[in-house]
Formats: sequence, C-alpha cells, structure tokens
Amino acid sequence: MVKRLFVFLPLLLFIAAAGNFIFHELRLKSSFNETRQRLMLVAANAAVSIDGETLLKVPPQMEGEAALEYRLIRQKLIRFKEANPFLKYIYIVTASDQPGIMQYLVDADPLPKIITASSPSSFPGDKYDTRQFPEILNAYDGPAADKKITVDAWGTLISGYAPIRDPSGKVIAILGADVDATGLLAMQENSGRFRWWVVWSGLLLLISLVAGRIPHAQ
Repeated sequence: MVKRLFVFLPLLLFIAAAGNFIFHELRLKSSFNETRQRLMLVAANAAVSIDGETLLKVPPQMEGEAALEYRLIRQKLIRFKEANPFLKYIYIVTASDQPGIMQYLVDADPLPKIITASSPSSFPGDKYDTRQFPEILNAYDGPAADKKITVDAWGTLISGYAPIRDPSGKVIAILGADVDATGLLAMQENSGRFRWWVVWSGLLLLISLVAGRIPHAQ
C-alpha cells in the first residue's frame, strides 16, 4: 500500500502539472495568433488608406516634419489610431542605404511620453535597426506580423506590418502597427513556469518508479 502511494502521489502531481502546462500553452498560442491576425488586418487596412504619391513627397530628413504631406499623413495615422485604441504605435518606415536598417517617414507618436537623453525618436530620417524583426521585411510581399514578442526601447510589443504602394504598384514603404504585449509576455512566463513543474514532477515520478523496483534488503 505504501509503495503504491509512493508512486501514485508523484503521478498525480505530474498529471496536474502537465495538464496546467498544456492549458496555458494552448491559451498562449491562441491569444498570440489572434493578436497577430488582428494586427495584420489593421496594418493592411491602414496601409491602403495611405496615398503613395503623397508619401513620396515626405523628405526623409528631420525637416520633413514641416512638410504639408507629412502633416496630412500623420493626421491620418492619428485618426486611425484613435479608431483602434488597442494600438500603442502606428508609423511608416522605408528602406535606408544601410542593409537591415530602415528609416522613419511618418509616425503618429514621434516622441516617447517620457523624454530622456537616450530616448528614441521617430521623425523623418531617424534610423531603426530591423535586423531582429524579420517579419518587417516579409511585409514587402504582403501583410506580416512578429512571431515573437520583442522588447526594445519602445516597450514590450508585438507588431504587424503591411506594404504601402505607389500609383504604379511598387512597394515604397511599410506601415507598422504595434500593441503592448506585456500581458502576453506574462502568459508566456507563466507557461514557462508550468513547463518546469512538468520537468520536476516527471523526475520525481521517475525516481519513485525506480525506487519502487529496487528490492529492499531482508
């Protein structure tokens, strides 16, 4: 009886840990995929509303913010963000002369809320290293979204992207739309904790099974 209990309790612990891990993992994947699909749809809808010919007239330099075309497009991004309050940022970037580095053209929020000496900005011409975000380059072929949560100077985010085309159909820029992903990151970390519970409870179960097979000295 004692021997069976010695195995049964670790087995119950393992089943409970595995069940909780599977539940949280499925919930995380569902929420993550839903967020990605929503971002791709929002980015695509916003991108088609941007006039490519007007965007081409925005100078990719700091003084570009004074251009009428910059103000017109920025106002459109602001209205789109207000209509989709779950968005944290919405912006437009284009290729620079450096591989993997893009530059901002228009951003609804070009400055962070808290400004410090090291704060990033997103005025026309400001550079942004996209080498850790491969999906932004995939957006040249169509709507795309990050496949993992990113943490940078702008925050903990998931981003969706869509191409902006000129009148001839050529892709001239990428529209990005970000949402705060701190809630998803917490779910991810919670799922990770349950993964370790599965590992440790599995080891405990294995030890109890091995110990139960070892004959005791008479």
